[in-house]
This record gives sequence, C-alpha cells and structure tokens, in this order.
Amino acid sequence: MNELITSVFDHYDRFWPRVEELVKARAADDRGSTGLVLEGSALWPARVARLQVPHTAAVWLTTDNSLVRARVHAAGCYEAATDEERALMDAFLARTERYQALMIEAIDRLGLARIDAGGGQCAAELADTVIAAVDTQTALRR
Repeated sequence: MNELITSVFDHYDRFWPRVEELVKARAADDRGSTGLVLEGSALWPARVARLQVPHTAAVWLTTDNSLVRARVHAAGCYEAATDEERALMDAFLARTERYQALMIEAIDRLGLARIDAGGGQCAAELADTVIAAVDTQTALRR
C-alpha cells in the first residue's frame, strides 16, 4: 500500500507546478473573470496552504469511506464482477481510503476548510455551503 501512495504523491509532485501556475495566472487576471474552481486529489493541503495568491480560497469536500465504497461498487457492478475485477476495485478502494485518511489528517492539522459532501444535501445546498466557507476565508483574509 505504501508504494501505491508514494507513487500517487510522486505523480502529484510532478503535476503541482502546472496547477500552481494556473492558479497564479487566474488570480492575476484582471479582466473581471468570475473565478476558477479546481477539483482533484492533486490539490494537497500543505501545498495549497503555502500558496500566497490573493483572491484565492480552498475548501476540501470529503465523505465517509462507506459512501465511496458503495458508489464504486455500484458503478463497477461489483456483485456481477469477476474475481479479477473485484480485486482491482478493492485495490483502488484501499488506496483511495488511505489517501483520503492522509488528506483529512493534513487538512485538519492545518486548520483548513473541509466539508462533508456525503450528508445527503442537494448540489445547490452543497454549493451554498462551499460559498459560505469561501466567504468566511475571505472575511478572515486567508
């Protein structure tokens, strides 16, 4: 498992300079753009926290492992899958769960904004919650 996690981190290390460049370029854009939303597990909390970019906020959406597992099982037709297909899904889920645990630990340690996106709220309610978290960061000048 550690090799898989290390491999993921190595990949994201190589990817990060492009993400950072994109964020900085968008923040410097003075044409009145409406903003930029990035999502993805490559947005590691410690890297994002070090960004010194005005007009930028970060909010992580996480959810319970059981919900992720149920969604992967449903999308992959786990019950009808072959043993080999199930093994692949199980390996993916194990890596995903470990990565999320590490990410949540980092988010919480750094005191960053994190929202449970698995609470059954509709998309509009979740978007409002995210916007409120961003507004809080803006008010605190984070």
